[in-house]
Amino acid sequence: MMIHLFYALNLLLLLSCLFAIQLKTGERLFSLSLVQSLLSLPLLAGEYIYLAYNLEPPVISAVLFSEIVFTLIWFNVAYRLRKATVAANTGSRLSFYTEISVGTLIAGLSYYCLVYNSLFLVVDGILIFDLYDPLYFYSIFILTAMLFAAWRLEEFWRALTPAYRWEYKFLIVGSFLVCATLCWATSYRLTYFRLIPDHLFLLAALLILSWSLMSYAVARHRLLNRKMFVSRKVVYSFVTPLVFAVYLLVLGISSLIMRTCGLELPFVLRWLFLALGLVALGIFACSGKLRRRVHFFISTHFYVNKYEYRDEWLALSRRLQGALTETEVVKALHRVLTDSLYTTKLIIWLGDRERGYRTISLEGNQNGKTDEYILSPDDPLVRFLETHPYFHLGEDEPDNVWKETLAKKKGFLEKLNLVLVTPLFIGDQLVGFIGIGPEFTGGRYGQDDFDLLTALGTQAASALLAVRMAEQLAHTREKEAWDRLSAFVLHDVKNAATMLSLIRDNAPDYIHEPEFQQDMLKAIDDALKRMAKVQDRLRALKGESAPAWEELELCHFLKDRCRHLGKKMGALKISLDCQGEIHAHTDSGLLSSILENLLLNVLEAGGDGTEVQIKTNREYGRKQAIIEIIDNGPGIPQELLPHALFEPFKTSKPKGSGIGLWQVRQLMAGLNGYISAENTAEGGARFILKLPLSQGVGNFNST
Repeated sequence: MMIHLFYALNLLLLLSCLFAIQLKTGERLFSLSLVQSLLSLPLLAGEYIYLAYNLEPPVISAVLFSEIVFTLIWFNVAYRLRKATVAANTGSRLSFYTEISVGTLIAGLSYYCLVYNSLFLVVDGILIFDLYDPLYFYSIFILTAMLFAAWRLEEFWRALTPAYRWEYKFLIVGSFLVCATLCWATSYRLTYFRLIPDHLFLLAALLILSWSLMSYAVARHRLLNRKMFVSRKVVYSFVTPLVFAVYLLVLGISSLIMRTCGLELPFVLRWLFLALGLVALGIFACSGKLRRRVHFFISTHFYVNKYEYRDEWLALSRRLQGALTETEVVKALHRVLTDSLYTTKLIIWLGDRERGYRTISLEGNQNGKTDEYILSPDDPLVRFLETHPYFHLGEDEPDNVWKETLAKKKGFLEKLNLVLVTPLFIGDQLVGFIGIGPEFTGGRYGQDDFDLLTALGTQAASALLAVRMAEQLAHTREKEAWDRLSAFVLHDVKNAATMLSLIRDNAPDYIHEPEFQQDMLKAIDDALKRMAKVQDRLRALKGESAPAWEELELCHFLKDRCRHLGKKMGALKISLDCQGEIHAHTDSGLLSSILENLLLNVLEAGGDGTEVQIKTNREYGRKQAIIEIIDNGPGIPQELLPHALFEPFKTSKPKGSGIGLWQVRQLMAGLNGYISAENTAEGGARFILKLPLSQGVGNFNST
């Protein structure tokens, strides 16, 4: 029975190496190996003592296999010792799989040779073996591993600063003692080809002494809680195999005692106890609450801090990466707190001083009545948490404000099954609360819980601030877009009104002329069309028009538009200079709006009597048609050249809106064209419009 127990415990130690795949730093890998060595040292010492009393082949095989397992673990300790002192990643997954594969191969080959290919000879209570026997090669492997470990220990000791050496001295001395003990034992075996029972007692005593020194160093200086520490996840994962190992150990010791006393465990009871152990493990694996109780016990009894703040902070950071709304931020905070705290009750309020605070996440059945859980801005609990870090029902504060708040809100909190409430601050603004129910472990909230809530609450509040700023920015952009759209609409209405006003001013002098009447009707028709476009633009809530592409002969188009606009802008003298037929790929309606905008701008800047010359040309290299509009007005202020003139709301005219030229540039961009402006040598302004030429349509110089 004891032999099977030895094999089972060593197998569990080997399986625990699989936890290394989940670890991400060299220090945690070293911590895992150190814990394994602290567990395997007393096991190996006990096996030596058992072997000294039972020098039989099956027992010899089991103990020698344990030596191989311990050697593999100790080799890992030495190999990872140097990495534990530097900040480095664990390396690739391939290296893990290689280590595990090599270790499994060595352990499996050793087990096969010991069980099936070794013939142990015991003479007068002394184990004797021959040269090149498997035990000979085992001894060489152990001796080599111990020498390597001693070299790594010496390297580690030299790397430590004097301030840290006194903390690690017992660990180093104990480790050197392990190496020296096994080096002496294997050297004796290789020299005399024998194993003496008295040596086994000495080996056990020396290993127990080494284990005591190492355990004292770890416990006294909290070495596993500092730079080199065991991850809580590793400890939690190790609980189940540890419980199973303890169960098997108790069962084996009980069977051994009964056999020593001459008692035999009945067959039914033997398998019943085994079944009960498996059932207990199944219950532990399936009960989340039981596992959380075990986690709570480990966190509060074996660690300085109750929580692993780094892990909780990183977990919340990962969940907040995709949070774009306040609700998503609250959900992320709720999830991390639920996973971290030892409670099943959690409520979060959000709001402000004007509207009050409403529950965002309610646990349990509230029958849909959420209004009764709203906290008004003048609520005593709100006023208390504006100046205090938390409100805890379980405390007995001498503060009169706390007592007054307790008297008024105790029933409210008990109804919600809450015992702790902490505030959420963005700067000095209170934006919400976190309500926590009682711990299901029966424990009491303390400073560790307050620190965790403060750290995560501050992080969540920062995320809430970022979300609110993003929402405000979006609203600001929407308002800006609406303001610009309104400006475009007003500008279009203003242009239409200006055209109608010009017709009205010229009507008394030309109303009886048929041609003027036709122009007047056309101007009114254009104004109505412009109003229709404004209406369509308001419906679409966008400030751009899709071009209706056509092949347009510029000279003919400009003559028609100049004649039409000249009658409406009688105070403006327009002349046209066309350089032959030029066909452009454009939209006549949008080009008319551009021309009208520019001529109105010239008229408003120069006043009555301003002269405008419109020239056309082409640029064959870039396949562009060119339209120049040159006036003799006051010119463009230098500070608006060359590009500020076309920015929205930039104008030098007292009553200008700063929209016209911006809209012209937008329309030109929609026509795949470009507009620029400059002042002439005579002091006037020149606008240059460039439009794409038509492909394959008669673009040639006239003769």
